Amino acid sequence: MSLIDISQPLASSTSVWPDDQPVEWSWTAEIGDTSVVNVGAMRLSMHAGTHADAPLHVDPEGCAIDALPLEAFVGPVHVVPIADGPIRPAHVAEVEARRVLFQTPYSQVAPTEWEPEAVCPVTPETVQACAEQGVVLLGTDAPSVDPVDSKGLDAHHALCRHGIAWLENLHLSDVDPGLYELIALPLRVEGGDAAPVRAVLRPDPASH
Repeated sequence: MSLIDISQPLASSTSVWPDDQPVEWSWTAEIGDTSVVNVGAMRLSMHAGTHADAPLHVDPEGCAIDALPLEAFVGPVHVVPIADGPIRPAHVAEVEARRVLFQTPYSQVAPTEWEPEAVCPVTPETVQACAEQGVVLLGTDAPSVDPVDSKGLDAHHALCRHGIAWLENLHLSDVDPGLYELIALPLRVEGGDAAPVRAVLRPDPASH
């Protein structure tokens, strides 16, 4: 089975939003005189690295990450290259799957770096166009579907309104545009506003 890992690594060097909880790793037990096992512990923001947002992230009445239907996170996906932003309806006019991932210049930004000026935001009109095409999941390699300085978070709210799941901080630099199978299940964090995801692509035999 050939799988392409499109997840960012989680490490103390992983970039997070300014003032957000950094990734912290420690050992609570190490093999030695007093332990026969290694046991690690991690403290991190639910938005560190590759993750799925839940409606609760932007809506106090929205559902939590453990309540989202998992079907949206598994299935055929179209990786669409974007040269620069914002991402507009024309970019999704020829999408051939019910899931779409945007490969933007942010895929060239190292997971350890924070470059808000490189974000290609998704317009609410693009979310509307995706909804009309039956899209159930949208993903981006950027840390947000909106501009990082947005106060209205229009794309986030549009995704909630249309019931479209979304992924952020994907690592797509080594992926050719085209059709794949996506497997990107979020952790079952009870009551969470988001959750880390191990996202992989399986090449579609019909297109590769």
